[in-house]
Amino acid sequence: MNLLCGKDRVMDQRTRMKAEVERWRQSGLTQKEFSQQLGIKVATFAYWVSRNKEESKTGFVPLCPGQRDPASEIEITYPNGVRLKVSSSDPGTLSRLIHLY
Repeated sequence: MNLLCGKDRVMDQRTRMKAEVERWRQSGLTQKEFSQQLGIKVATFAYWVSRNKEESKTGFVPLCPGQRDPASEIEITYPNGVRLKVSSSDPGTLSRLIHLY
């Protein structure tokens, strides 16, 4: 019996959704295979994946100007043609920039 109701139940479901999507990404399985293991419809799981992707978008990532060594710059080119040059010394920033698109 689920004793959660209203907002708490929605938050519990979102927490589960995010955890399951993360487990799927690490599993190497297809969405169909993973959803079958969970005992849910593929369409439901695909919705969770798309919802998780939408929620993980953060918009602009703040960059702090500082001393730059041109040899340590990395250029990121998005599929829409936008190009960014950033210092390769901060893997966290690079990760966020790559996952923006």
